[in-house]
Amino acid sequence: MRRAAIFDLDGTLIPRSSAEWRFFIHLLRKGGLTFFDLTHMVTTLFTAKGNLHEMTRANKRYLRGKPVAIIEDVARNYFEPKVEPLVFPVMRAVIEAHREVGDLLLLLTGTLDVIAACFVRRLRFDGYRATALETKNGKYTGLVNGFMPYGMGKLEILRNMRHEFKYDQNKTSFYADSYSDRYVMNAAEEAIAVNPDKALRSYARKHGWRIIDARQGLTKTISALRR
Repeated sequence: MRRAAIFDLDGTLIPRSSAEWRFFIHLLRKGGLTFFDLTHMVTTLFTAKGNLHEMTRANKRYLRGKPVAIIEDVARNYFEPKVEPLVFPVMRAVIEAHREVGDLLLLLTGTLDVIAACFVRRLRFDGYRATALETKNGKYTGLVNGFMPYGMGKLEILRNMRHEFKYDQNKTSFYADSYSDRYVMNAAEEAIAVNPDKALRSYARKHGWRIIDARQGLTKTISALRR
């Protein structure tokens, strides 16, 4: 069984500002979202009553009723030309080092699958798991389909990925930036904290994990993201 290198997206491969948030702003600027879309999302966020997990699920409601094919095209046209300049140069080198020794390259992220797919295609990864939305008659319902890749949910998805992609769980490297990812990082043979938040940096030092500060050239990277 092959080794696997598994990467988070936001904050790990690209600057911490969410790829999905950038996509949301892009849709808003291009007229792809209506006032009703926004009010529906705000209403569902309010009913979550501060529950972080429910708020994360609710903030997908802005895509309710949107045709899947159109959203896929918009995401592809927006993200794919930006992937190379967005990914930290240090992390591009890490990816290539894993590729050279034949490791499986996988993405595990809480962002929308339609966004994750763009990065997977351009970076030539072997597979991914991201937040999948329920669809009906070719349109999004606004509901999340299955587990969300966040916290313990991410750990459950990681277990399923091992069976699907047939890699050796004892020969796995996991790259992430957030303390909420400590569960999946503990499940890997090698955990690497990339641009870690304060809590994860402390946790990584305590456990002797490698830390990568990949934010060199950050100004140029953020500029590419905003265009």
